Amino acid sequence: MKNIARTTVLPLLMVTLSCGQAQAISFTEASDAGETLNTAAFISSGMESLTSISGIIDGDADIFKIFLTGGQTFSATTINLDTIIGIPSDDLLGSPTDLIADPQLFLFDAFGKGIYANDDSFGSPQPTLPSGGFSPTESGFYFLAISSSGYNPFSMGGDIFPTQPSTEIFGATGAGGDSPLIGFQGTNTTRGKYTISLTGVQATPQNIPEPSSILGILAIGILGTVSLKRTRG
Repeated sequence: MKNIARTTVLPLLMVTLSCGQAQAISFTEASDAGETLNTAAFISSGMESLTSISGIIDGDADIFKIFLTGGQTFSATTINLDTIIGIPSDDLLGSPTDLIADPQLFLFDAFGKGIYANDDSFGSPQPTLPSGGFSPTESGFYFLAISSSGYNPFSMGGDIFPTQPSTEIFGATGAGGDSPLIGFQGTNTTRGKYTISLTGVQATPQNIPEPSSILGILAIGILGTVSLKRTRG
């Protein structure tokens, strides 16, 4: 069985950036992004760095078509102050939250074939696709998806990614891993807001709706190596 294994990883180095800075823009979901390749929200390529995507999951999955630059390291995470401090604090106080508590992230290539995925990371129920886990050799479009834990991508062969243990970073090693994405399936109907912090994604500022004045928390530091291990079982 093929899988992607992590070695020593430094806790995320977090910084806050203003969207007014050069090469620091964000994308806010204006209408519901689809959960298939044909209905994914398209973010035009450009010379600026896209550092975050924000939206709402309402019992479904959201897919974004993004542009990655060849040779540039990609990463994505929903870990930020709101998710690692705000949600636990609300739970402790018994207060409701409008944030999605347990999302998962997936990256697919231009044809919809799975690259890697994660559910829980760094001791939290928030996912991370770490820096070093994938760097495209050539520039092009990819599909980034987010869904609630338990609502999983599938192809004509079955589930594209394994689901357990939830802390692993998986390659497309499920029964349907060799075929392109068809959609998502599962019983989770969770609703909530999310923000995905990104590195290695390029976009055009003019096509970014409703930019936020603060981009939030970015994961920019990873210590050690993230190795791709492929074994067959």
